[in-house]
Amino acid sequence: MNPFRFLRGPMPLIGAGLALVVLSGVGYIGLITRSGVGTAGIAALTSLYFLINTVALGVFSGVEQEMSRTVSQERAVGRLSVPAAHVVAKQAVRLFLFASAGVLVLSPVLVKGSFQGHWSLVGELIVGLFATCCASTVRGALAGSKRFGFYAASLATEGLSRLILCTALWLLKVDSVWAFGLAFVLGQLFAALVGAVLFWLAGDRNRARLTSPGAAEPIAGAGKMRFGIAAGLGLLVIASLTNQAVVNLPPVLVAAKLVSQPALSAAIGVALTLTRLPMFAFVPLQTMLLPRLTETATRGDRLGVRKQTMRTVAACVVLGLAGILVLATAGPWLLGVYAPKVAGLLSGATMAGLGIGTLFLMTANVTQPALLALGKHRLVLASYLTGAAAMVVAFVLPLDPVFSAVLTASVGPIALATVMAVALARATHGALPPTADAPAPAVH
Repeated sequence: MNPFRFLRGPMPLIGAGLALVVLSGVGYIGLITRSGVGTAGIAALTSLYFLINTVALGVFSGVEQEMSRTVSQERAVGRLSVPAAHVVAKQAVRLFLFASAGVLVLSPVLVKGSFQGHWSLVGELIVGLFATCCASTVRGALAGSKRFGFYAASLATEGLSRLILCTALWLLKVDSVWAFGLAFVLGQLFAALVGAVLFWLAGDRNRARLTSPGAAEPIAGAGKMRFGIAAGLGLLVIASLTNQAVVNLPPVLVAAKLVSQPALSAAIGVALTLTRLPMFAFVPLQTMLLPRLTETATRGDRLGVRKQTMRTVAACVVLGLAGILVLATAGPWLLGVYAPKVAGLLSGATMAGLGIGTLFLMTANVTQPALLALGKHRLVLASYLTGAAAMVVAFVLPLDPVFSAVLTASVGPIALATVMAVALARATHGALPPTADAPAPAVH
């Protein structure tokens, strides 16, 4: 394999863009803690960061996936993709309005608590919701049309613009909470603008798709409309929010159980952050999988969907097992390097145990596109709800705090990955190579 050709491929490009987004988040936290913003302002800006990552991404990552599925499906059957994409985009706007209404209702509670009295951050949270809505819609269209280079450029724009703006504020010794908050939320808006412009300039074929008139055909797999939102998209949004809970709630639950041992609680929280890092390695692959699997499913090739997914799952298992081995042997040392204040509080066995959840989260993240491609939106939601329920049950069991932390962080991912695996096996049971064109899958 030519390494230079590989480096110009979609996976390294998307990986580089994602790395800039992750770096911008780390840089944002680092810069506000070194700025003239007071302690209360730092706490408020940190809350804005987590709310954007949890609520905005939880709601609109479903939009990106459904847009990608819709565009790739329309292209696979030879129809213009933009009329159907417009339908998904309108639903994204409705989701933004619903989410904004929820923020406004909760704004007094947010301002009094998380935002430390800063009303300006409520407005910036709504701007962040809008920016994420736009960016997710555009990126879904780019992924569905296999414009992965432009998708990567959108990611890079988000990361770079956020880093540049926040660094400029820090260099100018700005001590304004609202200024740093605005610099953070504008990153996604710039990303959406750049992605939309690149899509527009992509070429005559895409321009024709973008400007061609005509009513949209019914979107296969979308389901019935309720309150202006298709059933498939609604299920995906709830599943995405539940996924955020399974990924992000274990440290919060552990902290509630270890109130009297804050150092141990902090060590587990930092360790969970460290053990989740391998998940980022498969985000580019997940982005590429959905349009590819959707085209395969649209041709009626369920066997092809299963084979592609199994190969990717095998790669996840290999990487996950390697990560667990590293955590078991060098985990305590890595924890000490990453957070010296909590060094020596967790054993290698504990670190390895915390890594188990990551392995199953990675397999779930690459199985989900296959289920979406097959129209199994309800089973995706059922998987995440099962994982969340298992996580809560593990948390309430009267166990040793450290073992409880490992169990809470592991049982949820294991349960949801198992349900997804069973769902995929049943959906592709008895699958044979297609002999003729088959209709696109419906939501089940």
